[in-house]
Amino acid sequence: MALTACGSSDDSGGTEESPSARSSAPTPAKSSADPEAAAKLELLGAYQHYWDEKAVAYSKASMTGTQLETYAKGNALGLAQSDLKNLKTSGQVTEGKPRIDPQVTSLDLQKKVPLAKITDCVDVSTWKVLDAKTKSEVALPKNRRTKYVSNVTAERWGKQWVILEVKPEDRAC
Repeated sequence: MALTACGSSDDSGGTEESPSARSSAPTPAKSSADPEAAAKLELLGAYQHYWDEKAVAYSKASMTGTQLETYAKGNALGLAQSDLKNLKTSGQVTEGKPRIDPQVTSLDLQKKVPLAKITDCVDVSTWKVLDAKTKSEVALPKNRRTKYVSNVTAERWGKQWVILEVKPEDRAC
């Protein structure tokens, strides 16, 4: 599961932030003189929606009532579905959501299907795993990595960016 996938400790000290204190997703530009800048905003907006929907699904161990399938396809959707199955089987849910810091590292709008790569620093330190029945926090390994690099691949299908692949790395950011 993405919440516990990495086994090394995270030496970076960070301040915690409440979910309501986080900034909202970038708003896609309606028109821009720079199509690449507009595409990056749309891409980052779709990526933020992907994480928002993923957090909602994990909070109830189910994709029902979410739009996760709108923003995730392929490997990204498969990993989320696997995590959700594990949560449900374990009788667990999550509370809160990760903090992300995505950077668009490549963007090719000239391809038949536009392609983009994102490198993200995912911080799961405020994403709590709870027992679904008692809502008490589940003890996780103290040496688990709570901030890690994730490499993301996305494509624009029509007017919508979709997250196709998410590859968490076992290294801190």
